[in-house]
Amino acid sequence: MLDNAVFKKLAHNDTGAAVGHQGGIVIPKGIAKFFPPLPDTTSPDHPTADMRLVAELLVDGQRVATVETRYQCQTWGGTRPAEHRLTDNLGPLRTLATADDIVLFAKDLSDDSFIQMHLFRKGTPEYRELNARLGKSRWGPVDPKNPPVSTAELKEAERYLAAQIEKPASPFDDERGTAPVLSFRRARDRAFRNIVLEQYGHRCAFTRRRFVSPVTEKTVGLDAAHVVPVHARGSDHPANGLPLTKDLHWAFDRGLVGVGRDRRILVPDRVAALEGNEFLRGLHGNPIEEARTPAFRVHDEALEWHRDNVLLA
Repeated sequence: MLDNAVFKKLAHNDTGAAVGHQGGIVIPKGIAKFFPPLPDTTSPDHPTADMRLVAELLVDGQRVATVETRYQCQTWGGTRPAEHRLTDNLGPLRTLATADDIVLFAKDLSDDSFIQMHLFRKGTPEYRELNARLGKSRWGPVDPKNPPVSTAELKEAERYLAAQIEKPASPFDDERGTAPVLSFRRARDRAFRNIVLEQYGHRCAFTRRRFVSPVTEKTVGLDAAHVVPVHARGSDHPANGLPLTKDLHWAFDRGLVGVGRDRRILVPDRVAALEGNEFLRGLHGNPIEEARTPAFRVHDEALEWHRDNVLLA
């Protein structure tokens, strides 16, 4: 799931026209906090923190390449302030860029190793419209009222989920109250997904399927479904979650499939009878996969709520 975007109006040194440059794009401190979290901090002994990213490159709405790039934080042995930079293999985008073109960056909240970069070039209608929205700022969130998730929010969400796990398993959260800031809600969803998928070995609870990217070697195509949804006071405890492929998540949320009292997949008769639902019909009666930790297995009360309130009769 792509997060909301941040932007930078490129300097000359960020483009392919810069002679003798390091071949990358400097990421200002004001937006670096919205990028994928680097694995560790820098120190005099370890002056550079970096990670490999898969970058999808788009120019004026057209995909031009998908490359492996490097995201780093460099301090030159602790002698200078930290500088964040994207380097390596960005030629398909940088060679088409000139100073003051705009690049949008959007990370993937379900995959720390993926980022999308979208170049808008001066002279296009899309650039003029975007530039008018952004005003005189050189970088920042595209939508300041709904910014991306920051690294601080990711850490806060992980602490929040850790506190939820310490509580007795419950599908409901009576203290949820008013909705949190949208970016923190997305951070919670990410932390929830990470815990739920880990508990099920990164496999779908209904089919045992998983898909792994050969580039990042990360599981893709799996969601963590809230059995009792957030809008119904559903909790973020793992016992209110099931890992499902995206198509089954959609079907589960719309009541085409559920789980019976015997913890086997339940497909209503009128759903199974329809032509085109052969796949769902073939799942009916199969036992669901269970979480590795007994306390995190999906709560019977959550499954009952789903049968009573969502599953089609």
